[in-house]
Amino acid sequence: MSKDTSYMNMQFEEHMLQRYSEVDLFSTRGRIGRKRYFISSVIIPFIIFWSFASIAGLLTHLGSVASLISYAFLGLATIAMFFILVRLTIQRCHDLNKSAWLSVLALIPLANIIFALIPGTNGLNQYGEPPEPASAFIKIAFYGLITLIMSLFAVALLQFFTINPFGWFSL
Repeated sequence: MSKDTSYMNMQFEEHMLQRYSEVDLFSTRGRIGRKRYFISSVIIPFIIFWSFASIAGLLTHLGSVASLISYAFLGLATIAMFFILVRLTIQRCHDLNKSAWLSVLALIPLANIIFALIPGTNGLNQYGEPPEPASAFIKIAFYGLITLIMSLFAVALLQFFTINPFGWFSL
């Protein structure tokens, strides 16, 4: 066996022995990759909020007491979204080999985009084994969502400058 073949076999065995941590979306332990983080931090809160909001919308048609209850549902939706987002951001901080205190940045609007752009640490770090690589579905959803967000932003800019061609500087 040649030197190159034995080196390739050793790399293959190392790759096969690579252990990954399981990603638990509702825990603060472990690590989460950037693509899975971004998809989860956008899709899960979106589903939670609109599920609660639809129930709240139905309750508003049942009277004034039900309208008050609908506000409670919207408050619960906001708390649940925040709870999930903080947990996911803590896992993302762990993948960056940073303390969970950095997850306070999740309070800044659209900060999860920044967390999705920074690559995590390779291999084992102080918070555990690396997260599982993103599946093909996660990759397609990630790039699709990025494309959708960029398209919506471009349409919003186009609308802004079409209505007011000189932007903020018009008289």
